[in-house]
Amino acid sequence: MARNDMFGSPKSLLILVACVCFAIAVLTVYGTLSIGSKIDWTDLGLFFGFLAFLF
Repeated sequence: MARNDMFGSPKSLLILVACVCFAIAVLTVYGTLSIGSKIDWTDLGLFFGFLAFLF
């Protein structure tokens, strides 16, 4: 049986991941969260947002 909830489609999952990436980017810029990785969270959020646009 297909899921009809909000997170059932790939587009909504990609938008959720993009929002989480942007939230991590904001928290790291303001110093609330410090992650030792070299990932640019803003670019990653833009990437997932663009993928959601394509779907």
